[in-house]
Amino acid sequence: MVELPRLTYIRPQIPSIGISIPYLNDHGVASCFLEAVQLNPDKAWAFVSKICAQSLDLEALQELLSDNVSYRQVQKAAYFNDTRTSMSRSVYIEDPKRNIRRILHLRMIKEPDRYGPWKIYSVEQEECARI
Repeated sequence: MVELPRLTYIRPQIPSIGISIPYLNDHGVASCFLEAVQLNPDKAWAFVSKICAQSLDLEALQELLSDNVSYRQVQKAAYFNDTRTSMSRSVYIEDPKRNIRRILHLRMIKEPDRYGPWKIYSVEQEECARI
């Protein structure tokens, strides 16, 4: 019996927002942006488009994303305006203590730089029904 070599998969950890931000793929930008907004809005500007960003109020977004908020990506969302140079990611956020349930639509544009190919240019909020 021949024993094949074993390969172990080491799951990369999401880096903390600090001095250097690693190059992120398509799916990591939204979650790292929200994490950066929670920790320090000044660091979150690295994820925002320098060319076509509408006025983003990251301090107001930080208030919405308090410590008690939980969020998860909305799966299989389709957007008609997405092209090869733009895409959207939707995130459901919930804070039971403040009775907040919203969907955040993170609109991104392809604007490659040393941090990654996508930059956020707009964040839209959609209220969800309260139970």
